[in-house]
Amino acid sequence: MKYPSKNPEAWSSGTQRVADKTFRRALAGGLWSVAVFLFSACDGDRGLADDSFRSDQSDVAQACVLESPMLHYGQNHRPAALQPLPQPAAGGQADPADARCGSNDRFRFGAGIRDITGPAGGKIHMGNESPSNYSAGIQLRQFARSFVIASPCNGKRIALVLTDTGMMFESVRQAVLDEIALDPTLGALYGPDNLMLSATHTHSGPGGYAHYTAFNFFRFGFDEQNFQVIVQGIVAAIRDAHAEFDSNPTLGSIDLAMGELLGANVSRAPEAYLSNPQQEREAYRDEEGGEVDTNRLMTLLRLQRDDGFEVGSLNWFSVHPTSDAHVSQGAVPISSENKGYAMYLWERMQGGHDPADAARAPFVASFQQGDEGDVYSILWHRDDEEEARRDAQLMQDAHQDEPFALTVANGTAQLAKALELYARADESLIGAVDYRLSFVKMDELEVTDPVVLESLRHPAELDAEPKRTCTAAMGFSFPAGGGGDPPGAAAGFTQQGISCRDLELVDAVQSDLLAVLEGRVPPETLAYAVGCNFDEIPGLNLQCQAEKPVLLVFGPPVEASANIVPMQIFRIGNLAIIGLPWEINTMAGRRIRDTVLQVLKDVGVDYAVINGLSNDYVSYLTTREEYAVQRYEGASNQFGPWTLAAVQQELRKLAISLRDDQPAPSGPTPPRTSPANPQPFPPQVADSVPPGGRVGHLLDDVESNYVPGDTVRASFQTANPNNHLMTDRSFLWVERQAADGNWQVIARDRDPETTFNWISESPEPQFMPSPYSVAEMVWRIPRNAVAGTYRLRHTGFSRDLSVLEPEAFEGISSPFEIVGQAQACP
Repeated sequence: MKYPSKNPEAWSSGTQRVADKTFRRALAGGLWSVAVFLFSACDGDRGLADDSFRSDQSDVAQACVLESPMLHYGQNHRPAALQPLPQPAAGGQADPADARCGSNDRFRFGAGIRDITGPAGGKIHMGNESPSNYSAGIQLRQFARSFVIASPCNGKRIALVLTDTGMMFESVRQAVLDEIALDPTLGALYGPDNLMLSATHTHSGPGGYAHYTAFNFFRFGFDEQNFQVIVQGIVAAIRDAHAEFDSNPTLGSIDLAMGELLGANVSRAPEAYLSNPQQEREAYRDEEGGEVDTNRLMTLLRLQRDDGFEVGSLNWFSVHPTSDAHVSQGAVPISSENKGYAMYLWERMQGGHDPADAARAPFVASFQQGDEGDVYSILWHRDDEEEARRDAQLMQDAHQDEPFALTVANGTAQLAKALELYARADESLIGAVDYRLSFVKMDELEVTDPVVLESLRHPAELDAEPKRTCTAAMGFSFPAGGGGDPPGAAAGFTQQGISCRDLELVDAVQSDLLAVLEGRVPPETLAYAVGCNFDEIPGLNLQCQAEKPVLLVFGPPVEASANIVPMQIFRIGNLAIIGLPWEINTMAGRRIRDTVLQVLKDVGVDYAVINGLSNDYVSYLTTREEYAVQRYEGASNQFGPWTLAAVQQELRKLAISLRDDQPAPSGPTPPRTSPANPQPFPPQVADSVPPGGRVGHLLDDVESNYVPGDTVRASFQTANPNNHLMTDRSFLWVERQAADGNWQVIARDRDPETTFNWISESPEPQFMPSPYSVAEMVWRIPRNAVAGTYRLRHTGFSRDLSVLEPEAFEGISSPFEIVGQAQACP
């Protein structure tokens, strides 16, 4: 919502600032009921996308979020709070040695957002590592969100980008930097050091955009189409953020708030967490004495200019965006999952964004990823059937016909906490903007830093001299994935760790006997005979993999994954943002933040956040103790048991260079890579239809009447959606007839109330595209939809091999009426 404008003169005296923050606290504390009362008398529909509807209705929509029944999901399993919240590492004191920026609390900023939705027709998703999990339409579009932030006191700026993708890869980063370098304006201002790219880690977006075999293998090579839409969208988002920054010289504050979000994340590896030293774990107990084995803290920034304009918000919360992805294998529509749902909904409340309207800067909400390596978004491991039944009923009552109810539940929880923190954010960041980047050859580091060595607390039996990192390799728990307890992608492999320290041949054979009889892989016997003896192979630096029975070698000479990786630190005043290319486990994240803060507190940095999956991707990062358990996360720790200590060592160097205002440590230059096994594109398959039909032909029409809360469906003969990605457009349109007879767009395939299901006649379109396909257009009518005449429209492009370019088509349903009383909330 739009809060009262800040008068610059009053702001300088502090009175307006105090009044504004008092207003925010009061709003968060109890004015939502007033908004709901006002809304009950309004003609409002959260599903509407046109600006005429959205004018200043965001307060009402936010009220509905904060009162959503979806917030009660899993309430009986909600843990106790952890008190107190982190205290400022530097004691809230500015840097006395920095005369220019030590007390600076004014920043300049801009934000941008662009569509990066990939091919929706039979492209294998990134994250689940299964060829049977492929795109089949769109549930939520993917976006790139960009923020440019500068401090006038030292003239430095940073660009921070978040993508709704499974991972970020050096291939994308290098292509983005190449595009920026070609732009005479951007090239002079943004480069490798001050640009940080990261991913939310959705598992429901097409893959194939890496340059390494490890991440393209199950996608059958490199997908140029998907790669280009991601790269071009990121560059466009940066360009938009810079344009807003450049056209708005008014400064503003960046206000911070922190709070716990309970019940929105849960440890998927509690037994591995318990392997960490008890003394260390004692610092993280809840009010009832329970283990706090996930990072429940949400850290949020509110960016608002002194003229009152709200540019946007960033927050960091640690959770896998896999609410529905792991339970929705097979043909799955593209989705930005729980974080994407929360971001899009908040932005839509604030008026949405239209790339065609360059004059109106959008509000941008960026839900960054944190240390989510061992953290799930859903309660998979509970055994309370009655509680599960109540939750299922709750979802049905709250969102009938909602195919991704867990995404909605978790996204709503993150959004509600973000709205609360945004409303009460009152701690202004103080200090300079600064940045450091270095590259590290991760497969041949020795840990020698005495500070890091002194901090290690592992048992003696886990020690080694020297403490070195290894050639990248994955262990025997890796194929099982990070999901539930049953065997994963390769039958016989499980998450439960297999350690070379514990294996005995007789025990392994006995344990695997049933697996052999059932025709499955005997993992323990195979690990004993092969995996634990990889270190005997000449030329491979695998001796230091310790307990890990090696299943797959990713490093040289295979070169299936990067071994020269980026580490980056951004500073915004007294907040440090640590960009790393790993999925980082909870305790590892705590150690990393402490390592960086112990250095940067000397220059006034109070807080640090992990910005996971940044600039590249090299799997998981665990503690030494967790590595010894060799669960999925430890088996996926590529560079061996001392990886975390090596990361802490290199981050200390980077933080020291920032603290002392020195250049970043010199390091190797990452290689210029090229695509591994490029996929042929476009697929040379012409779209076709049954005799007498046409592309866009209406197959199954809508009913004549619906009431709010119903689901509308219509099916059309369609073409392969990969012919044209409809970037910044839509395959699906929900339209309402205005008084003058014209049709107004109120929802598209980017809106969470809609689903575009692509149904191919090929049983496996990811392998063999079919010329025949059907598009099912679905609109779950919000309960606050107003009465009127509506229709569904389907657009796309069909391909005929006799012409060079795909040709546009459209199909339109019959009009239908929405009748009945609209409710206050959807």
